Amino acid sequence: MKFKCQTHELLEALSLVSGVVPGNPTRPILQSAKLQATEKGLQIIGTDLEVGLQVQVDDVVVSKEGTCLVPCARIVAVLKELQDPEFVFKVDAAGQACVSAGTSHFKLPTGPVEEFPAVEFSPPGPSIRISRKELLQTLRRVSVAAARDATRFNMHSVLFDGQGEELRIVSTDGKRMALSTVSVVAGGKGGLPEGQFILPLKGVDLLSKILSNETEDDVVLHLDQNEVTYISERVSLACRLVEGKFPEYERAVPKKFECVFVINTDDLLVSLRQAALMTTRETNSVRFSFGSNKATISSNASNIGESRIVFPVEKTHGEEEEFVVHFNPGYLIELLKVIGTQQVQCGFTDGKTAGLFTIPDDEKAYQHIVMPLVVNEMQEV
Repeated sequence: MKFKCQTHELLEALSLVSGVVPGNPTRPILQSAKLQATEKGLQIIGTDLEVGLQVQVDDVVVSKEGTCLVPCARIVAVLKELQDPEFVFKVDAAGQACVSAGTSHFKLPTGPVEEFPAVEFSPPGPSIRISRKELLQTLRRVSVAAARDATRFNMHSVLFDGQGEELRIVSTDGKRMALSTVSVVAGGKGGLPEGQFILPLKGVDLLSKILSNETEDDVVLHLDQNEVTYISERVSLACRLVEGKFPEYERAVPKKFECVFVINTDDLLVSLRQAALMTTRETNSVRFSFGSNKATISSNASNIGESRIVFPVEKTHGEEEEFVVHFNPGYLIELLKVIGTQQVQCGFTDGKTAGLFTIPDDEKAYQHIVMPLVVNEMQEV
């Protein structure tokens, strides 16, 4: 096996594959990336048995076809330090992978190719076609609410709920929930996928990274009861679905509100960031006091200090002169960073019921539900 390749081309491809390769797997062979050099170019494959990824590199000169396994993290580290724009890769007679660029030469161990798990990218029938930019924005908006604890597998995920020509994309960690509804059409002759498909968060994050580097206006996702598959000219992704039941998300969406406010997104984000400076892990709470045309965010923590920030709001519904509620500022900061609109609409029932944050005039595009914090007001004085 021998080929010549642009350093940045292979580094980019291997860096993408490294997002799949587990750091401490139960099977050491999974720490490897599989390199296949053929007359069609170079294919790089990685898997953790749940997510499989293949990246095609076309800008390569293959002088001898072949396949080998190389330690993914190590070869990425080598390529990052190379100063030459191109390098030569070959497997020598002893079975070692040799990387040569200018005066730099490296040898890496290779693994037994026959022990590497087979990764198949065979799209099933039902599929959706959707705008790449819309899907990418939706995944970014929704995934912020997913649980980061991998042991909570049914929440360390994102739900795709196919309902005819509508696709609902949902995530939750039990304290907040994000929901977006997008319009889709069938991506092929197999019709639209119906039902619920739970994607692991790792696969969703990887799909977002892939989509951000693609150029097509529309993309096609294939969904069946076992996996989701995405295939383009450059990348093939297969992601096994999470087994289990996703929480009943529809019941969590508030329907009626006592107060509704429209706020400039940047004003609210800046105010929250400032107020969060005067919080700790133990007192990770900020107090909102809403009036008819302005609101105040305040926070305080022993031995840290206190803050009070005033910003304009527009009350669009509600009779109360003042409304008070407490939130974890980190949750609101994360949703405001991905909402992507100049204004955000906030609906509240009372200080103990979940608040709903949406896009004015397009609520179904993004609904973010956040549970407030119940704080004893006497302790704040």
